Amino acid sequence: MKFNHHPLLFSLLGLTSMAVLAGAVPKAEAQTRRWNRQEDFVLFTGDQVPTLLGAEARDLHLYACGRAGFRAIPFQVDKRDQEGRYVFPNEKLRDPLRDGTRLDANDELVFMAKDAGGPCPPEPVYVEAATRGGVAMELRDPLDDGRAWVYLFDQPGAEPPQTEDYVRHRIENNKELISSDQYEIGQQLGVTYYDWLRIRKPDGGFSPDVLNRTKVGLRARLLNVGIPINVPEKDMKSVTLGVIDGPVRVIRDELDLVKIKALGLDWETEAFYTYYGNGHISPMEANIPVNLHKLFLDINFYWAMDLNEAIMGSTFRNQANPRGVVLDGKSHADLDKKGDTSFLTVSGPQGGMVDALVFDQTLSRLLVRTTLVREELANPDSPEEHPGQLLVGYWVKSAGNMPKGVYHWQLYHYYPYPFSEGEVPEILNLIERPIQVFARPLSSAPAAP
Repeated sequence: MKFNHHPLLFSLLGLTSMAVLAGAVPKAEAQTRRWNRQEDFVLFTGDQVPTLLGAEARDLHLYACGRAGFRAIPFQVDKRDQEGRYVFPNEKLRDPLRDGTRLDANDELVFMAKDAGGPCPPEPVYVEAATRGGVAMELRDPLDDGRAWVYLFDQPGAEPPQTEDYVRHRIENNKELISSDQYEIGQQLGVTYYDWLRIRKPDGGFSPDVLNRTKVGLRARLLNVGIPINVPEKDMKSVTLGVIDGPVRVIRDELDLVKIKALGLDWETEAFYTYYGNGHISPMEANIPVNLHKLFLDINFYWAMDLNEAIMGSTFRNQANPRGVVLDGKSHADLDKKGDTSFLTVSGPQGGMVDALVFDQTLSRLLVRTTLVREELANPDSPEEHPGQLLVGYWVKSAGNMPKGVYHWQLYHYYPYPFSEGEVPEILNLIERPIQVFARPLSSAPAAP
């Protein structure tokens, strides 16, 4: 398995899982559906469907064509304001109506690639009293030139079609929970880390909770004096500022406050955590207020999952350790903990997960990702203490000066069902080989449903 980081395939305010290309779509009668991409989401913005700009977002509906004709597929429009921020219906700090209700150039539209269908019958006259306009979108797989299609229509006054709800958000017993048919993950209100994870098992049922907590923090030594500084997750607090809960994805706006008590420093990190039916993405932004190398001799960050005993018997693998090791509660001295690694997998009787850590171009020059694994069940630690008891993740080590500024990175977490190691490249293709989309307005095309 090979993972090559492509330069900045995302932005903080919206990761793009495809490229929308200008140009004519080949005639439908010459095409058939041939499509293997099952894990990707497809995201595009309003400026890529200019003939639909100004339409009421609630009137836009997406369809695929099959043997029985059109079928509605899960789809949502997420509004963004002039600053590029998502507009949440329950925002605490901003007006949730500040961007209006009509489709703007920077609004995001999203669906799952697996729902795309074949081309509709060729060239019927595009006349439909209830429809103002439409767009045909052809998906192409750059790996094997596979093809699939969807059709986006503006249908004022039409009842929203009934489609599947892939992912759901709820608050229960002081915990925020995100659930789908493949996983359920949660965290206590006010904290920055997950402490609940259930995943779909090979037999189709759900695992028990396999997660103690996710761990994220900073370790460094003060310049000249060498005094160690540790910032564990207990010194980070959070608040959820807003939630979008749609049929394709849930987006949480989380504001985290990071404190370095020994120096009296603090900074804010804001992230729009995005959850799909098969996994979730953590796009991160850190606003570093000072040149860190003027304060610290060395700087190390860590991100990891501290798993619990329910995961025993599963196998851990990553780029540096492709043969893997069985998580059995014992130390593994033969692990390569120096080689650069940007993804890991854990799989076994409780199901499987694929994680990837992706930096933008700036961070790729400044930081090196290495293996972090620790198995010490016989030596319990308190919940906040790094490095944990059944820990898998990344040590991120500085490789150069880190000046003050704003930095971006992404964490991908996917829970494919059923899991196989052969699916790992497909998950990584979400980043490495995004789907291409050719969009054109409909003038003479399939009649709207």
